[in-house]
This record gives sequence, structure tokens and C-alpha cells, in this order.
Amino acid sequence: MTITGVPEAGLADVLFTIRISGMTVTSIEKTTDGTYTVVYGPGAGAASTRQPNPEAPRPPPRPPVPNMDDPAPPPAGSPDNFVHARVMASRIILYVDAQGREQVREGGSRSWRNCNPGNIRKGDFSINCGAIGDDGSFAIFPDEATGMAAIVALLKTAAYARLTLRDAVFRYAPPGDGNNSQEYADFIHRETGIALATVLSTLSERDRKKVAQTIQKIEGWIKGTVRPNAPPAPLIGRTPDVPSSAASASNDWMAVARREAALPAGERSQWRDPGENPRILLYFEVCAPWFDPVGGDEVDWCAAFVNYCLITSGHMGTNHPGARSFFWNKNNQFKRLPAPAVGAIAVRRYAPFDDASWSTGTGHVGFVTGWTQDSVTLLGGNQSDTVREMAYPLVEKDSTGAVLSEFVAWMMPVIV
Repeated sequence: MTITGVPEAGLADVLFTIRISGMTVTSIEKTTDGTYTVVYGPGAGAASTRQPNPEAPRPPPRPPVPNMDDPAPPPAGSPDNFVHARVMASRIILYVDAQGREQVREGGSRSWRNCNPGNIRKGDFSINCGAIGDDGSFAIFPDEATGMAAIVALLKTAAYARLTLRDAVFRYAPPGDGNNSQEYADFIHRETGIALATVLSTLSERDRKKVAQTIQKIEGWIKGTVRPNAPPAPLIGRTPDVPSSAASASNDWMAVARREAALPAGERSQWRDPGENPRILLYFEVCAPWFDPVGGDEVDWCAAFVNYCLITSGHMGTNHPGARSFFWNKNNQFKRLPAPAVGAIAVRRYAPFDDASWSTGTGHVGFVTGWTQDSVTLLGGNQSDTVREMAYPLVEKDSTGAVLSEFVAWMMPVIV
């Protein structure tokens, strides 16, 4: 797979997108016009999401948890038996159970956030051991016990079982990765009493667990905060002056939106096929990594852009690429306003309107920058195929008077 016309300023974003997609860059070439061509493909242990025949139709992307694409909120109760996990922001991992209930692990050490006490790399092995996601490099397991079991399982594999404890440590934490492998091995010996010349296949199950527990100590198991995926201190609606406070807080996400709108046109707009703008693909990766935009940067990306602005400014997104996900407001992270407000998210819906829950169908979202009696001006993505300000009528009708589209909600992110 190839991405062409990448400007130097956007190269880092392209490489980041490829990495968190589980792909591997095979070549980077600077062209005569100063842009770059990046060739990439499936990484080690990663399966391609592309069909052999690019012309063959593919089913629409489905979320790892069905509730993610459902307007109904998940059932009440504490989440358990997590089945999916993803990076939500720096030092924050989002865990989701089979019913769509969410929990966040924030802060602490990387191994703790990932429930991966051995810092085992992502790939087929970790998936076979129960991994439910990855952070770009390391696997994310559903709980500490599963992560510990993965270390023990690794010590039993053919790659390790025939090695001495010392040689196994040098393979597990090689000096080339910046490790002090000998000190690592010596610490395991001191903690467990197992001689470094001991072949791993001769260890008892108890001793393997002792080695795994010691690896957990070395890799650094520092607990952080476990909390629901919801604003911890919602202020909207609690005091009369909150709407003005919310408008002031909108500087967070509006600063990101304006920064994106200030980029050169080629960096903030859809590209002609066969090129794909990597920045737009990055919006989708940050918004909802489970969603595969099969049409590249030509897939409706207004909601991905709004989510990107919210998430990168430290606020909650919807984990969904559709405008309707803001209308759903499943985590109560938005307050519905009676009228437009600067910085609010305007939600526009297109006909038909017979489904009150808006479980399917299209729409548009953007940030309000101004309004009149008949129109609203939005700063958003996918507005004439780019990031820009653009005015929309409050209600759009055809020649018969039938409503084609209209604004159905004004949503302000909850202040935390």
C-alpha cells in the first residue's frame, strides 16, 4: 500500500497512523517536488484488513462491541470481562466490556495501564494469550491475571524453553533495546533463587510464576487511577453561569480546530485518488480506531474531525465516526443547549427523519462560530472537502416544502 504526496510537515503524522494501525513502513522516498511517498504493509503478526481484490465489495466496518454502533446506552452496572481496549489519549487506556460498558486506566506505569506486567509486544502470540488491543507497540490484556499468564506461556514456548535463564533474559530484554540485560538476569536470580544456568524447560510451574512475578517488578508495575469513562466532575447544569463557563472552556477544542484550519490547503483537504490525505486518516484513527474508512479520505469525516479536536484537547469523544453519535450522547459527556453558542457542536441531520433514535442515517457536525436568524456558521471538517468555516441554513427544504436537512441539536462538552 502506498501514500503519495506527503508533505514534510505531515510525515510524522503519517508514520504515527501507520504504526497504530499495526502496519510496517517498508520504504520512504522523497520525490522531486519535496513531498514523500510512503510504502507500507502488514507488520509482523498483523493481518491485513484489505481484500486481495481491491474492486471487490466489502462489508461496512463493524465495531468490536456491537453497542458501540447502537444509540441505546449500555446497561447499568460496573463493567467486567473486558473484550476490547484502545489508547484514548496519552497515558489513558479505555477498556470496554461485551455490553459496551467502559472503564479507564489512567496514569501509573505502561505495564499497569495495559494489564501487561511483562510488557509483551503486540502480535499473534499476545492475541492467542488473550490480548484485547494494543497501544501501538505493546499488547493490552483484559486483566492482570491474563497478562501474568502470558509471561508464563511465553517461557514455555520453543523460543525460550530450551534456553538457560540467563539466555532467556537476554532474548526477552536484549541489550540492543537499551536494557541492562545482565542486571535484569541477576535481579531475577536474587529474587527467585533460580540459577542463571537453569534451562527453562526444567522449571516447575511454581518457579515459572516466580520468574513472571519478578519480571513484573522489573518492568515497573505502578498503579494509577481506575475510573469510569465519564467526566469526573460535570459542571454543566449545576449552576446558572455554567453555559458561559462552557463557552470559555471551548477555547480548548476550538484552538485545535483553528490550528487545523490554518494548515496549507493540501494538508487539510481531501486528495484526488489514488492519493489519501494521511491527516484525515489520522482523524479517524484518533476518533474510532475500530472504524476502517474503506473509501479513504472520501469517507464522510466531519465527525472524525470533531472527535479529533475534542480528544486531542483533553475532552471526551464519542468513539464513533458518525454525526449521529453526538446526538446519542451515550456517556452524557455533552449538555444539550436550547440554541447555538460559540464553540458548541452543531448536529445536522439529513432525511429521512422517521427514526427518532437516529440509529442509522447521515448527518453533519461542526463547531459553531456564528449564526443568524436563518443560518449557522460552522468550523468543521469535510466542509467542501476541507477544514474551513461554512454557513448552513437552519432548515433546508426541497421545492415541495419537504425538509431535506435541519439542525437537531446544539451540544456543549461537559466541563471537567
